[in-house]
Formats: sequence, C-alpha cells, structure tokens
Amino acid sequence: MRNFEFLAAACAFAFCFASYNESLHSSYDVQAFSFSESDTILKQTEHGGVEYLNKIIFLGDSRTYGLKSFGMLEGGQKTTQVWTPKNGTMSIWDMQYQKIVYPDTGIEMTCADAAALKQPEIILISLGFNGFDIVEKDYFIFEYTKLIESIKAASPDTKIILQSMFPVRHDYSLTANERIKIGNEWIFETAQKNYAKFLNTSEVLSDKDGFLLEEYTTDGCHLTPLGLDVQIEYVCTHMIGDS
Repeated sequence: MRNFEFLAAACAFAFCFASYNESLHSSYDVQAFSFSESDTILKQTEHGGVEYLNKIIFLGDSRTYGLKSFGMLEGGQKTTQVWTPKNGTMSIWDMQYQKIVYPDTGIEMTCADAAALKQPEIILISLGFNGFDIVEKDYFIFEYTKLIESIKAASPDTKIILQSMFPVRHDYSLTANERIKIGNEWIFETAQKNYAKFLNTSEVLSDKDGFLLEEYTTDGCHLTPLGLDVQIEYVCTHMIGDS
C-alpha cells in the first residue's frame, strides 16, 4: 500500500498552524537536549537480533506505518507488530480513546483493549509529531500519560518505550527541527514521570546539523526502507532490560 501522499499531508498538518504559535516556543531553549546522563534513556547494548525485534509492538503514526507498508518486520505487509489507526496515522488528541486496527483480527479497538488481548512483552510508542506544535506542554504530557496508564492497566507486565520524534529534512520546514527538539524533551519527561524508557532514535537519523539525512527520506518526513533499516538497527542495539 503506497499511500504516503496522504500520510505526508496528515503529517504536515501538525505544522500548518505554526504561524499562530511562534510565541509559544519563543521562550524555549531550542538547543539539543542532552539525555545521556539519565537512566531513562536506553543506552547502547549488544545486538538483540530478530529474537528481540519480534518481541516489540510498534504503536505510532504514519512514520511508524512505514514498517508495515514496506514490509520491514516479520510477516511483511501482513505483520501483526504494527498498531496504527485505519488511516495509518494518529494524533496526540485523546490518544487513549483513538482506535487502532488490531492486526490479529482486523477489528478496530483502543490501544488498551489491544494490549489486554495481546499482552505484549514490549510496546514501542512513536507519537507526538501530529499535533504537538499546537498544544501546550502540560496537555501533551497529560495525554501521553493517560495513554501509558491505560496500557499499563490493561497489560501490567508490558515494558513501555517512548521513541523520540524523528527529525525532518532541511527543506521540509525552516523551523520544524527546532520544535521537534522541544517535543522530544516533552517525550523524555513523560517517560521519566511514568517509569518508561526513552529511545533517542533521532540521533542516528540526523546529519551533523540535526536534519533528517537525505538518503533516509523522499518526502522530507517519512522514512525510506533504508531509513527504516537504520531505525530497526538502533532499536535492536538499544535494548530494554528486565528492570
């Protein structure tokens, strides 16, 4: 399913209100945020291989959907490891109530209901890009937290990883990456507050200036199979432990 024109439009929606919101970010420090000293961030490990990768459910927006549409995981385009809504993307509003397609049955349900059925060992959440720029920090963290809490209540033994938002290419938006850095600080803080782990995948997808590397995208936002391979490699070399 090659539906990336639509997905790119949905992705771009998050930024179309930027002109209304410049004052919101003018007080923030947009320099790179250092996560390296925190126990919340997942550090480099040995390679977990397919055995580790197959334990993970990837819950996210259109940038996660590429794992399914390009057949990057076990099962190819019929993988049961990718949870997204039917339209392939997901926003930050009312995250806990938005419905994903549960791939085992094809039925739409909330993430919590899916977690209750699947009881996954690991859920890697990649959300925030669609909408974070037009909400306040407190709202963003509140909505993210409610999603995490609902999943934990449904599947208490599931380990939860929050993945950083990926950067965008230099020509996608003049100020997008500055705002993404801020959003990743919010995601990191959310992980800390909820005893989840933070996976800083953006660092391996960025060039020296912090933009998404040219070879990893065709539209400036979504990852190509090459970019997705780099993401998967990073996931497998930054494993979550048993604690």
